[in-house]
Order: sequence, then structure tokens, then C-alpha cells
Amino acid sequence: MEDVGLLIAKERVKNNLSRVKLAEKVGCSARSIEYWESGKRKISLENAEKILKVLNIKIIIGEGNIIYEQ
Repeated sequence: MEDVGLLIAKERVKNNLSRVKLAEKVGCSARSIEYWESGKRKISLENAEKILKVLNIKIIIGEGNIIYEQ
């Protein structure tokens, strides 16, 4: 599984969203998005859940595997 920050960045670009637009939809700052994508700061589960919901991504964790779906 790739890093959560890289997943967010890849899916944000794929959905044609700027950091500012994603931040507006999630209710955080564009700077926070930048920090999480670059790995400079760790993302909370609460914020990760909000971002993944906006990007329409579901993560399944179980039996040693982490899978994400769209």
C-alpha cells in the first residue's frame, strides 16, 4: 500500500482538484493538505476519513492487508 499522503495527492490530481478546492470541501487549510501529501505532518484518522470521503475512496483493512477502492 502506498503512503496515505501520496494516495491523497494522486487521487486529488486525478479528480482535478487543487489543494485549495479539496481543503474547502474537507473543511481544513490548503497548507494542511500540502503537509499531509508531502509527509511533513501526519494526518489524523478523522481528517483522513473526510478526505477519502470527498475523493470517494474506501479503505479496507483486515488480515494484514490494506486495500483501497473507488
